[in-house]
Amino acid sequence: MIHKVFYPVANETELSPGEAKLVTIGGGEECVLYRTPDGRFFATGSLCPHQNEPLDQGHLEDCEVVCRRHHLRFDVRDGNCTNAGGFSVQTFEVRLEGSQVSIGRWEDE
Repeated sequence: MIHKVFYPVANETELSPGEAKLVTIGGGEECVLYRTPDGRFFATGSLCPHQNEPLDQGHLEDCEVVCRRHHLRFDVRDGNCTNAGGFSVQTFEVRLEGSQVSIGRWEDE
């Protein structure tokens, strides 16, 4: 049976608006936690699907992370590339409970 497991990854005070942080969730999977300028949290896979550049080393503009190598832009809300066709990055559900930020992923029981 598949169910969603949430992994605590940060305290909300660890990220200022406009910042990103590489985090690890179950099984050692890396993803990037973002705090958008308006204070909301989102999470994506850790690598740009174009040439595997680390997205935590890109920069966040509003709700888009911009890859540092070729400047592909990904909407952190849905993972879609906004300036080139055929690319997307995985997104994860993020929960804020009190001050604890957690990222969810589907796992087999």
